[in-house]
Amino acid sequence: MTARAAQLVMTLALRCLPRDGNDWGRAMLAEFDMARRDGKPLGFAFGCLIAGWRRLPFHSEGQFALVRHALVLGLIVPIATFHLGCALSGAKFMLSGHDHYHAMLMAGGVRGHVLADAYLAATPALTMLLLLLGAAHLVVAWSILDGRWRRAAIIWLVAAAIAAAIVGIIVTSIPGAGGSAIQFAALAIELTAIPLLARWQRPVPVYPI
Repeated sequence: MTARAAQLVMTLALRCLPRDGNDWGRAMLAEFDMARRDGKPLGFAFGCLIAGWRRLPFHSEGQFALVRHALVLGLIVPIATFHLGCALSGAKFMLSGHDHYHAMLMAGGVRGHVLADAYLAATPALTMLLLLLGAAHLVVAWSILDGRWRRAAIIWLVAAAIAAAIVGIIVTSIPGAGGSAIQFAALAIELTAIPLLARWQRPVPVYPI
C-alpha cells in the first residue's frame, strides 16, 4: 500500500517537471529506487513533489498547470457547487413546500402571492436544470484538467444552453430574481479560457516508473 502511494506521489512529482527536465527526472527516479530499497519511498516521493511544486511558477508547463487549476478550482468548481446547492434547495422546497424566498413572496400581498405561485410552479424545472448545469460545469472542469478541449467546448455549449433556459424561466416566471449576470459572466470567462488554454498546452514528459 505504501509503495503504491509512493509511486502515485512520484508520478505527480514528475509531472511537475518542465519539458527540459529529463535529466532531473531520471535522477529523481534513480534516487527513488534507492529510497524504495531503503524502505522509505513515500517520504522521498513527497520531497520530490514539494520540490516540483516550488518550481512550477518558473517554467511554462508549470505556469500552464497553475492557471488551469486556478480556473477550475477558483471559478468553475465553485460555480458548479453553487448550482448544485441551489438544486438541493429546490429539492428540499419541493419536499417541504417551504423556503425563505417563497415565504418572502407570500408576504408581499396579491402580487407576492402571484409570484409565489409562479415560483412554486417553476421550481421542479429549475431544480432539474440547475442540477444539470452544476454537473455540466464539473464535466467542463474535469475536461480542462484532462486536456480534452473539444469535450470541454461541447459541454460548455450545453451549459450555456441550460443557463439560457434557466434565465428564461426566471425572467418569465419570477421577475426580479436576478442572478443572470453572474451566470453569463462565468460562462464568458470559461469561453475565453478554454481556447486560450488549448493553444497554450504542450505535451508533458512521461517517465516510466
